[in-house]
Amino acid sequence: MTRTREAPSGVAVELDGVTRRFGHTVAVQDVSFTAEPGEVLGLLGPNGAGKTTTMRVITGYLSPTAGRARIGALDASDPEARRLVGYVPESSAVYADMTVRAFLRFCARLRGVSRRERGPAVGRVTKLAGLERVVRQRIGTLSRGYRQRVALAQALVHDPPVLVLDEPTTGLDPRQVAETRELLGRLARRRTVLLSSHLLGEVSQLCRRVAVLDGGRLVAVSDVDELTTAIGELRLEVRITGDLERAAGILAGVAGVTAAVVRGPVVVVHGSGADLGQRVSAAVVGAGFGLVELRSGYGTLEDAYLRLVRE
Repeated sequence: MTRTREAPSGVAVELDGVTRRFGHTVAVQDVSFTAEPGEVLGLLGPNGAGKTTTMRVITGYLSPTAGRARIGALDASDPEARRLVGYVPESSAVYADMTVRAFLRFCARLRGVSRRERGPAVGRVTKLAGLERVVRQRIGTLSRGYRQRVALAQALVHDPPVLVLDEPTTGLDPRQVAETRELLGRLARRRTVLLSSHLLGEVSQLCRRVAVLDGGRLVAVSDVDELTTAIGELRLEVRITGDLERAAGILAGVAGVTAAVVRGPVVVVHGSGADLGQRVSAAVVGAGFGLVELRSGYGTLEDAYLRLVRE
């Protein structure tokens, strides 16, 4: 009976003072953090913050100008370290003219999977990524969501202990996003996963810790709960009838309110004071708006993130 290899366990990812320059441009500077085995670490930051450069250093595609990146005990640029990593870039490079099965067999061969093990390895990741019914189709005929699944499958075909995922749910419908989220949770039980995503709700569900980059510098490495608790302010979601922008302007002037912004169908208000909700409600009604709903709570990961990258 053919047996597939077990991935090495206990492989951490460590960045120690990593700086990467492109000519005179500093993409990341003095970045240090560790992702532990069994952890999904979120990598957050606005466009241009240095997330993709950091991921490419971790995967060995780029060498740091200064500092060091390690996969376990190995330097990330070591070919042996690269075999320990599965990578899904944001723009997934999949070969449109190949069938799903042929592409995955090709990737398995490139990653050093023996001829005897390739068939079982492809079968395993095909099932894992939900690709069974399209495995004979050319990748170019697949939907964007299925192509993203193929990209995830190729990253897993050599059963790596480290996964680096750049926007892995791009192009997926809500059901596929939920399935991918559940899959990543299972994969992380014996792997180290680094996840970059602009979907902060997704990050808060998958990740216990996050590393936040801004302008190429690391501005926070923290538990999600600690980040949101540190805000220390109340957060109100105010749903009204009327002009939301005008309402936000009025609510920004209420005593104790530190910010009032329109987000989708609600005005989100931040502030302090046990009677903040009462004061906000009174201001809404007093200005002639209809108060439909007021929900209160403490800060979210999105609130913490926006505060960090704005400073």
